[in-house]
Amino acid sequence: MRRGIGWVTILMITLLSGCDLVKSPNDLITSPQQQDEQKRNLEQQMKGLLPSSSELVTPVQSDKNQSIFIEDMDDDGQQEAFVLYRNPQEKSQVHVVVLQEEDNEWREATHIEPNGQTIDYFGLHDLNKDGVLEVVVGLGESEFETKKQLMIYEWQDSSLKKTVERSYEGLDISDYNADERLELLLIDGERRASYSAELYHYELGDLVSLSAVPLNSYAFHQRMKSGNLNDGNHALFIDSAIGVNSMITEIIAFDGSALIKVGGEQGDLPFKSLSLYSTDLNEDGIIEVGETYLPEGWVEEGSTEIPYIVRYVTYSINGTSKKVTERATNLEHTFYIEIPEKWHGKVTIKTIEKCIQIISIANNDLLFEVQWANKETYHADHKILKETKETVYYTTIEEHLDFPVETFHLEQYEF
Repeated sequence: MRRGIGWVTILMITLLSGCDLVKSPNDLITSPQQQDEQKRNLEQQMKGLLPSSSELVTPVQSDKNQSIFIEDMDDDGQQEAFVLYRNPQEKSQVHVVVLQEEDNEWREATHIEPNGQTIDYFGLHDLNKDGVLEVVVGLGESEFETKKQLMIYEWQDSSLKKTVERSYEGLDISDYNADERLELLLIDGERRASYSAELYHYELGDLVSLSAVPLNSYAFHQRMKSGNLNDGNHALFIDSAIGVNSMITEIIAFDGSALIKVGGEQGDLPFKSLSLYSTDLNEDGIIEVGETYLPEGWVEEGSTEIPYIVRYVTYSINGTSKKVTERATNLEHTFYIEIPEKWHGKVTIKTIEKCIQIISIANNDLLFEVQWANKETYHADHKILKETKETVYYTTIEEHLDFPVETFHLEQYEF
């Protein structure tokens, strides 16, 4: 179990730190995935445009491995390219260089050197709907530092003018109140004192507060995911550790008049006893929230190896929830058993050395079994469920009609 917890901790750190991928300009030039002719032209000139020791960087909050952003900033027919890089010879400080193309030649238009070691966020957005894109940059001192600096730049006469600089811990840019313009949702505060989520418009070069809602100030924010509720409303899902063995999820949304925490009377969802992150589990565009409950027959106090059953649920803005699935989850060995819907709430779990069994509560029938062994020492003739490089997962019982072998899954990234 300790090995499993350690593994989960390492993976959590990886998830928290994001994907700050580093490539050299030569790596980018040879990338086979670049198809746009303009971008290919820029790649061919990249080596001469950046310092020889530079490394391209990807923002931590990025779904793509993207270090170059090309847009027409002010709709004048001329596109600008923003290149994000760091220079190890300058203590890895990050840089943003803006290039413009003339006669198939890219030339530097302007260059900013914000004071940061990592780029947490980079985006080009028309925040005030004036037809000109603003540059939004989020900077961190390190990959593991939660406090960051938000900077907003306006594009004026082929240069960047900084208009906003302030701290933040979490950032989401989306149309929260359905007014057909983007809002900035910022998470900020001081742990054990006061934390809040606050919604802003960008107007006249400043952030104007629209609404705010308090957050749990004792929670250690581990991951924030932007997505949709079950009713289509946009929300930010904040998964946090609280105490030694618990996690909570806080869902922030706009109910038509103000920001709210989606959930119970205080907007608090159930505590969970495993590290479960909110995710679009079935890729339907709706975010599911992981929750845990204690199987029948297990006493919570005094046990550190309780085989919790996990359920994933979706929420609507009025707080109602809808269960999507239930799983018997084993974090240490990175597998789960999908529990068929007819058995939701009707099974418990029995653990034996290197074995987990799914048992019917009604009649104590054995419904499913998973055993595991080291691949080098396994020589038995049983039904193999899955194999990894080091482990064989198998069962010694006949397949139950309600629990086919396909209910067993190995997906390490889930944990």
